[in-house]
Amino acid sequence: MTEAGGARRFEPRPRSDTNRRVRTDAQNIRDELERILHRCDSVSEEGRESFGEGAPHYDVASMVVIRLAALLERPEFAPLAERLTAEEITAIKATRNIAAHAGYVGMNDDLFWAAVTARIPEIVHRLLDRRSP
Repeated sequence: MTEAGGARRFEPRPRSDTNRRVRTDAQNIRDELERILHRCDSVSEEGRESFGEGAPHYDVASMVVIRLAALLERPEFAPLAERLTAEEITAIKATRNIAAHAGYVGMNDDLFWAAVTARIPEIVHRLLDRRSP
């Protein structure tokens, strides 16, 4: 495709090697799971006493759930998602929907705290195929 004057606007790149792409996808997913664990740790470190609407670690907790739910929507994540129960998948998506769409008014802070500081780290450790600390 050319612009006025003959300059090329778009040049397709060659297709990537499928095996390399699969390895890269797997590493990207692993890296994202590690970032989710790091966020869970940072929420725990700030403590339950100040965990509520307006606290920065409450927002980080929301991002934990949003990012984990986003992974569930990626086709390359499907083999890992098989390690989750249907109830876990439903809970992750429901919590994400509350955090992202309903706002904090619909959130039960005690359940949210437990999810981000205990349940999600346990799930992520399982997805990474390692024992929870």
